[in-house]
Amino acid sequence: MDKEDEILEELKKTNRLLEEQKEEVSPFQAVMDMVKSLLSGVLIVGPILAVIIVLFQLIGSWL
Repeated sequence: MDKEDEILEELKKTNRLLEEQKEEVSPFQAVMDMVKSLLSGVLIVGPILAVIIVLFQLIGSWL
C-alpha cells in the first residue's frame, strides 16, 4: 500500500505542475510561437532548399 500511495502522490504533484504550466501559457504566446516557427522556416529552411534544388538542377544538366 505504501508504494501505491507514493505513486498516487507523485501523480497528483505532476498533475498540479501541468495545471500551473497550462495557466501560464496565454493564447497570444501560442500565436507568437507559430509566427516564429513560420518565419524561421521562410528565412532559414526556404533558402537552403532553394540552393539544394539549384545544385541538383546544375548536376542534372551536366549529366
